[in-house]
Amino acid sequence: MDAIEAAKLMGKNLESRELNLISSWLRQEESAFRVSFLIDAIGHTAIWRLATSTINDRREALEIYKLGLDRIHSAHSQLTMKWVKFGVTKLGPRRAIAEIAKRMDSQPYVVDMALYWLPSLIGGDRSGCDMMKQLQAAASEAGIIRPVRSEKQADGSVLFRDRYEN
Repeated sequence: MDAIEAAKLMGKNLESRELNLISSWLRQEESAFRVSFLIDAIGHTAIWRLATSTINDRREALEIYKLGLDRIHSAHSQLTMKWVKFGVTKLGPRRAIAEIAKRMDSQPYVVDMALYWLPSLIGGDRSGCDMMKQLQAAASEAGIIRPVRSEKQADGSVLFRDRYEN
């Protein structure tokens, strides 16, 4: 496989076999090229899986993690979960949470969604749990964590609305 063939494959939805093929090819490439390739493909739906399987250097992982978080432009829960999982896996809970905390002003929806997923992703890491609780307190104080908005209907049913609607 070469870069042109890999770029063509990245232009479509990848099957597991194709993802494994690109992943094994990328692992053989030099670090700078690997990061460059992943940055170019950052918008692909399977990029976090590819990055997880090919990145082992923390500096590379941090660069990709920051770009992945930057790509989240709304309260997209699954996308946030994937990037937070990548960060916790490759950088550790404390470093991943520190990067999320930097986004309280610029991307509050990322902080809110990350706080939703973090308890299940960090497990029993004590320092990670402590840091997550500090972030949760700061986010609550800043009004970032928004309650679920619900309305009771005349028939007794309850409708839930997007928390980010006005």
